[in-house]
Amino acid sequence: MSTVNLVPNEVVLADHDLNHSFEKWRSQVDSSGFYIAVVTDDHGHCLSVLASHSPALEGDLWTCLPLVAHDPVRAILSPPAPDIKHRTLHVACHDHENRWLECCAHYFKSATGESRCLLLIRETIHETQSATDFQQERLRAIAYERIKFSLLELILKEQDALRILEKIVHDIESIHTEVYCAIVLTRNLGKLVQTVIASSLPQAMLQTLRQLQLDTGNGSLATSIATKQRVVVENVMTHPYWLNHREAATASGIQAGWSEPILSAEGEVLGAFAMYYRQPQTPSAFELSMIEQAAKLVSIVVDRHLSQESIQSLAYYEPVTGLPNRRKVYEHLHQLRKEATHGQWGMIYIDLDHFKWVNEAHGHTTGNQLLHQVAERLQKAAEPHFIACMGGDEFVVLLSGLASDADEAAEQMWHMQRQLQKVFQRPFKIGAQKLSITASMGLCSFNETGPGETDYVKAADIAMHKAKQAGRNQACLYEPGMQTEIATQVMLEADLREAIAQQQLRLYYQVQVDHTGRPFGAEVLLRWHHPQRGVISPLAFISVAENSGLIVEMGYWVLDQACAQIACWQQSLNTRELSLSVNISARQFRQADFVDMVKACIQRHQINPNALRLELTESLLLENVDDAVLIMEELSQLGIQFSLDDFGTGYSSLQYLKKLPLYQLKIDRSFVHDLVTDSHDRTIVRTIIAMAQSMYLNVIAEGVETQAQLELLSNNGCRRYQGFLFGKPMPIEDFNEWLGERLT
Repeated sequence: MSTVNLVPNEVVLADHDLNHSFEKWRSQVDSSGFYIAVVTDDHGHCLSVLASHSPALEGDLWTCLPLVAHDPVRAILSPPAPDIKHRTLHVACHDHENRWLECCAHYFKSATGESRCLLLIRETIHETQSATDFQQERLRAIAYERIKFSLLELILKEQDALRILEKIVHDIESIHTEVYCAIVLTRNLGKLVQTVIASSLPQAMLQTLRQLQLDTGNGSLATSIATKQRVVVENVMTHPYWLNHREAATASGIQAGWSEPILSAEGEVLGAFAMYYRQPQTPSAFELSMIEQAAKLVSIVVDRHLSQESIQSLAYYEPVTGLPNRRKVYEHLHQLRKEATHGQWGMIYIDLDHFKWVNEAHGHTTGNQLLHQVAERLQKAAEPHFIACMGGDEFVVLLSGLASDADEAAEQMWHMQRQLQKVFQRPFKIGAQKLSITASMGLCSFNETGPGETDYVKAADIAMHKAKQAGRNQACLYEPGMQTEIATQVMLEADLREAIAQQQLRLYYQVQVDHTGRPFGAEVLLRWHHPQRGVISPLAFISVAENSGLIVEMGYWVLDQACAQIACWQQSLNTRELSLSVNISARQFRQADFVDMVKACIQRHQINPNALRLELTESLLLENVDDAVLIMEELSQLGIQFSLDDFGTGYSSLQYLKKLPLYQLKIDRSFVHDLVTDSHDRTIVRTIIAMAQSMYLNVIAEGVETQAQLELLSNNGCRRYQGFLFGKPMPIEDFNEWLGERLT
């Protein structure tokens, strides 16, 4: 045996298990055949050679290794999971001598903690490797060559791309009876699943692929698409990529999963070809070659037929709901106009309210399941009319055959809208949980003499947005002039994005006092200093921020600035006991990282958490009381206090209040405003105060502007106040100066 030591590897020789494996391998080597022992990193770079059949190796593993073994060996250079210490595979050389290479990989860490692999390869003969296995491998290779030839012929002749793709899956499964195959095609440059072709794949795994989020680490197939690289997982029960999909794998009897990206001629990702085994499996050289060639065949088919009508299901249907997509809507509209029948048509544009919150709180898989159920209910309610999914959580119903009279046609549309609205009255059952959701709808009627198809959709969309502005779970009929109003909102959103980038947002502080008039804290309020329009009230822009998602970024900034101010106050003897209230939006509260973000702010500024008071609205908490309780309890344990804002305007009741770890109730200014003149408001205020006292909660009234209001509140047991009577909202410089005069 020839031994070459380019870089002495003390780690291998010193480690008992590695040294034992090396010595055992050395004793089995036939010196007349091929063998090599090297230490590599997980990218295949040869770091040292312990033994080789050729003294002239000079550290280049891949030049001496037979080409047929390159891909299989690369696949085992790194462990599939941290607890896997070694792997072995056999590679058939496909020559007249029936030679096999036994490749053993042993994983360890270098002295500096880097991943290393002791790779031991030796030639074996049919006495040690079953000749039957070798023969089966050769027969599969021959069968695949025949399949590939027939598929290439089919590609040239057949115009139905789906039929070709289905045949690719079927034919490969026919020579691998223990394998499930799947072709997943994507859209939006590999961001979303478009079509899954897998005729024999068990339902649990098939549903997983249809709803798959194409992110790195989310299974073999998604990772292959996201990275544009082959992914081999030999055991799905131990590999971290499959952490979220083991239940589906178990239900489907799947133990291994290999995937090859499908790339266009320009290198754009079209999808992936996957093979799933019923037992843990390392791919042979032939199998690696086959999966690569199958992916190339699919790319040829898709490249050739993607624009043809023969793959209508790829181009015209939305994958999550199975409904016709936006493109199909415009074709259907065009066909309606072409028919030029007398009468009216109608369109109802449907958008789910706060659907993003479902994804943020429960994950995209739950969100997709909800969309699928919504689509099924809407489809039944809309029969016999055309219904489509415009993408995401937006749907369209096209109503044909309406009355010629415009008023009668409008009534027919409203009747259908009421039917569709009933769809959302019952909660949707997703697994073990029940989710409730509402929808906003825009209505538009038209006839054959009207404008183009795009304008109809735009009009209905504008009406839908108008319904959302009215408070959601509403419907609105399109009227001329709405477009100008919506355009103003769009312009305001663009200005708001610019305001965030240019730091035009400012924080104002309004004092909170006790019954003696002494300040005990403040509420931080947001103002927008527009360069042309001056100071803009939150009433004008908060709803735009909510709808656009900008509220999350704004909310994080406000909270961070508030914690920074608390830290400043805590440096002074006069102000260190002050608390600061911060309004938290529903969207911000539902963010998956909300708790971590709050903790990070407190830690970053090193403040006493008792000084931070988070104000939440009733409507926010009522959407999912149980989830809200968990979030609030985790933060309450740090010392953070919670105030229920605008109390009395929602569904105030002891039933849900007693579940919440609250510190304070805040009486809404709408009740305080007419407190002196309206007996109904006085009754509500007394009830709120009594409710708070019965639950040992503090209570504060906002919007206190007159001495008469103050006296009534005080006489009824309210001891904390906020309003213009005590101080207007001020920039921090003015507020600190004002505080200094009253706390000395």
